[in-house]
Amino acid sequence: MTHFYIIRHGETVFNRKGRIQGWCDSPLTDLGVSQAKQLGKELKNILFDVCFCSTSERAIDTANYILGGRNVKIIPSKKLKEQSYGDFEAEKSVNIFKDGVSFPDGYRFCGGENHSDVIERVMNELKKIASEYPNANVLVVCHGSAIKHIVNYLSPGFVMEKPTTAALVPNCSITQIDYDDDFKLIEKPHPFHGQ
Repeated sequence: MTHFYIIRHGETVFNRKGRIQGWCDSPLTDLGVSQAKQLGKELKNILFDVCFCSTSERAIDTANYILGGRNVKIIPSKKLKEQSYGDFEAEKSVNIFKDGVSFPDGYRFCGGENHSDVIERVMNELKKIASEYPNANVLVVCHGSAIKHIVNYLSPGFVMEKPTTAALVPNCSITQIDYDDDFKLIEKPHPFHGQ
């Protein structure tokens, strides 16, 4: 059985400014760096066999801060990137999601990805990782919407529990999923103790 510890990256400049940050990127804030370092301390007793992360700089930096010099290989994967928001990338969230507007299927209509695209892309990558690292503890550092859609797939109704992705999947939160022929949600996204 493969044990996945799936982490959302630390706070970024775009998170703080309320901008949509899918495939575009912005650096971690000082708070984001400290969140990742603190999480690394919280996870110090877990022996990770490998770390996979999104190719976005914010995820790679978070992984490096979490592991803090531990001898764990970090492997970037484009398949673990955030959902693409197409034309909405870098726009202010309040301008796109105003007056309770939501996009229940996703963003293919504006050049991005639908939720089903993200679920298929990320879950196929996790299956591939599990086949390469059976019986391993795998650290995965990726993104809020990607994690939200996976958790909702495994626990339908999750997206309705809180109003926003940030509330559902806080920066540097931990989601635990096991894989042994199929995925099993062990723990929904939860903040580490230092938050």
